[in-house]
Amino acid sequence: MGKVSRVRNATRLGRALLALVCFSAVTACSDAQDEKPTYDEAIKQLVADAEALLASDELRRSGTAVATEKAETDTPGECIPGEVQRFYRAEGNLTGPKDRQSPHNATGLMSALLGLMSYDHVAESLDIRDEDLSVTVSRKPASGVTFILAVRKDKEPNILIVGKTDCFKTNAEAQ
Repeated sequence: MGKVSRVRNATRLGRALLALVCFSAVTACSDAQDEKPTYDEAIKQLVADAEALLASDELRRSGTAVATEKAETDTPGECIPGEVQRFYRAEGNLTGPKDRQSPHNATGLMSALLGLMSYDHVAESLDIRDEDLSVTVSRKPASGVTFILAVRKDKEPNILIVGKTDCFKTNAEAQ
């Protein structure tokens, strides 16, 4: 791959990740929901849905991934002071011959599964239109959980899955 192509791919990935960070900042700490779940409920939903995604045929059709962080630790993330959230992260690689790997098919399959699990598809990488990179964002407002799926062809790990809860007040702040 030439230097210009690598620079273009890095620029596209940077733009996609910047857009997702901006989107995450807007949605992560939103209190727009009437009936927000408890923090414990959101964490349980995050873990259950992430594990279902990792064990799914939809993921296996494109590749494999394993959890690298299982929503075990509170983090301030992008939350305002006094609030925290949890993250479930996984990464892995596409399988099969390189010429048959498709980041768009991989995110499409996983995103469709999230849709069946009542997630709303809120963003995708249509504006980038890069055949070597696909990014989607799905959110389940009732549970306060968002998933970001990124699949890239040229760099390992190819599959990056990030699930996160909304921001919640810490126990000390909630009382």
